[in-house]
Amino acid sequence: MFRKLTTLAIFSLSLCAGAGSPATYTQVKSELQKVSQKELGDWVKDFVRAGAPSRMVGQPGHQSAIAFLTKTVEALDRKKTGKLSVVSVPADVAEAKNFYQRDFDLKVEGKIPKTHPDYRKWENFTKYMQQVAQRYQGAELSNIVWEKPGLNSDKILVVTAHYDTISQDPQTYLIKEKEPMPGANYNASGVAVALGLLKTLSGFDLNYTVQVVFLDWQGIGYLGSHHYARELKALKAKGKEILGVVNLEMLGQDTSYFDRTKKLGNMSSYTRDLVEERQWAQKLLDHGSKVSQKVTFELKPQGFDRTDSFRFWEQDLRSVTFSQNWEDDFNQKFFQTPQDTPETLNHETLYHAYQYVGGAVLGTLLDITK
Repeated sequence: MFRKLTTLAIFSLSLCAGAGSPATYTQVKSELQKVSQKELGDWVKDFVRAGAPSRMVGQPGHQSAIAFLTKTVEALDRKKTGKLSVVSVPADVAEAKNFYQRDFDLKVEGKIPKTHPDYRKWENFTKYMQQVAQRYQGAELSNIVWEKPGLNSDKILVVTAHYDTISQDPQTYLIKEKEPMPGANYNASGVAVALGLLKTLSGFDLNYTVQVVFLDWQGIGYLGSHHYARELKALKAKGKEILGVVNLEMLGQDTSYFDRTKKLGNMSSYTRDLVEERQWAQKLLDHGSKVSQKVTFELKPQGFDRTDSFRFWEQDLRSVTFSQNWEDDFNQKFFQTPQDTPETLNHETLYHAYQYVGGAVLGTLLDITK
């Protein structure tokens, strides 16, 4: 096997829900408020700074980002209630190349005339991304995993956020490999929310096991989530129940100026149009809305495949992506460009999104009902 597992720390808990664990939504909110808006913003800024000028695979900032995350997780879990691991494996470059070809064949071939400029644009993009992937043949991807066992360790809730970046030309979507890419919204925002959840979850006992996973190689073939989805499927085959995957992606973009509806706080949650998955996601939203009413996450069961969720769907795992409103409030100027800096984020919305998602996650892990 090629898999290499580097265990940074292993500590176990008494698998017994403690009296100090939150039992109501009010108590959950109180626990979440121990992470301040400033602390959340500082994680964004510090992570962007650590990975400068870009966290793209193959760039120096990519390795610096890994070091930052492992160090920060160790500091946040001071009592060492969980196990922190860096799972490093050779990136499946062949899968990345196949992914781009499948995407082209599904969405372009036979649907857009070959003489149309869009056909040529997407054909060039597909070939280019396959060439980029091929250049990284033999390189490793590193998923960073923090796992805390619960009273019932056979049930696992997974929280994910990718940490790498890419910068793309907004017209051709070709990568600008040497261009700075701060990646504050994409996806330091999701990383910061995951860090906040990790800090909160480390403070008390849980009914179910939780994994907080920082995914690699999202920008090239979604290979980090591709690998981790197969890891979860293997756990499922061994008798573990994967409650679902809560994916965090771009939670700091929120404006009334660019928003077609001229609203603030209208975020999105993306699932497939499957009854069972919609019902599961709705329960998460019900928990979250009991903790924060400053933002809303509209459930959109449209199979949105521009986030890591689709890699979990490929392995028949439930997944929902909490994200910005891509349809009504998407700012192309900041997306995967050097303008994606911490100063451009709506930090208030980011903080409320953390509280909402925190309510969804803690409500599930603690079976909160009141």
